[in-house]
Amino acid sequence: MINRIWTWLTMALPLLLVLQGSAVLEAQSASLRIQDVTVYPGQSDVSAAVFGLSSDPISGFQIALQVDSDRIQLQGFDETSGILDAVNIEFQDSFVVASEGEAALLVILDGQAPFDHSLPATEEIHLVSVLFDTDQWLIPSNQELLSLEEEVGPANLVSTVLVDGAAVPTEVQNGFLSVIEQNVLIAESSTGQAALGETDHEISIHAFNSEDLQGFSISLVYDPTVWEFSHVEITGTITETVGAEFVEEFSNDTAGSAVLGVLLDILPPYAGQVIPATGIELELARFYFDVQPDIFESVQTTIGFATSPGLPPVDNVFVIDNQSVAPLTIDAVIEVAVQNIFLRGDADGDLYLDLSDVINNLVFMTGACPECPDPTCQKALDVNDNGMIDLADGIQLVNYLYTFGPPPAAPFPEPGPDPTPDDLTCDR
Repeated sequence: MINRIWTWLTMALPLLLVLQGSAVLEAQSASLRIQDVTVYPGQSDVSAAVFGLSSDPISGFQIALQVDSDRIQLQGFDETSGILDAVNIEFQDSFVVASEGEAALLVILDGQAPFDHSLPATEEIHLVSVLFDTDQWLIPSNQELLSLEEEVGPANLVSTVLVDGAAVPTEVQNGFLSVIEQNVLIAESSTGQAALGETDHEISIHAFNSEDLQGFSISLVYDPTVWEFSHVEITGTITETVGAEFVEEFSNDTAGSAVLGVLLDILPPYAGQVIPATGIELELARFYFDVQPDIFESVQTTIGFATSPGLPPVDNVFVIDNQSVAPLTIDAVIEVAVQNIFLRGDADGDLYLDLSDVINNLVFMTGACPECPDPTCQKALDVNDNGMIDLADGIQLVNYLYTFGPPPAAPFPEPGPDPTPDDLTCDR
């Protein structure tokens, strides 16, 4: 980490001298602020946006952030959340020292006259977001400081805005992290990613309950074209540990819903077992889903909390003091990656067979066009699926298209994975 900071200091030393006030322009003014956020104790992947405003176009900025490392664990900067993902950047570097609760980001958008690549100064701009986790022992109703006004790192970096390559007087507005005493239901994917053909992808259901739970119902909805419900487990969860006496599940893959209902104490002698309010997240259950086999392209999909479409519909509720309480819900977002999906015979990758596929097949097989790029999926050119690309493949494709000959081997007529793995490649 020290080496990284030293590299930054070495590369940007002239600018850093400016940032520290050796050549501050008095004519312009600017501001930086970090937004207030609300969390529950132990919440992870919290995002706080940093905004910039200037009386003149912004040619760069430096964010110096300090937090209480005993309560907030800094992850870094989410540069895809804000303006940085859409503009050209001449120089950028950052560091995070989570143990010290310090992070800094330096961005130079335009370092030379005429400074025509600067950000417009018409309104407040979302520059970037800060990512962090919160400690599970945060006290509800408390506030934690997200400070932009402290000197950070060995070079005592400060938060400032650049105009025409020089620092301007910058007003900073700190943010506050407010801790709420909140009932929360959280769906978490085991990996955040799934692959075609994957079975039993795990969605872990966690709860943060501010009071003891007598029971709960969970209603998950999902895209049935992407997922098929498998089963629910409570093994090893707090639900099993406290001895839940009623556990019932049902699902509807057509509608894309899966429901779990739990009552902790429903049978004599009515010992009054509950899921206690511990101040930390507890795992209630695990739902498992299979990826549908007929997905032909990668997709981002959500498995989330919503009222079930069944009759009667089931809501997401906690039972507290014999009353139903609606918790805050946080859904799971999963990337389903589909690779090596192709249509046999489809040499050009348009998922349609015609004369151009015959030409592309023969050109590749004969080497008639050395400057032409290789096909992205050699498997598609292997029309008869014998593990080789030769003249027989082109002949079979011509016969199928024009003389009612035999069709290509599977996958056909719908795209899919190769049912007979071989040494041919496919990058689709």
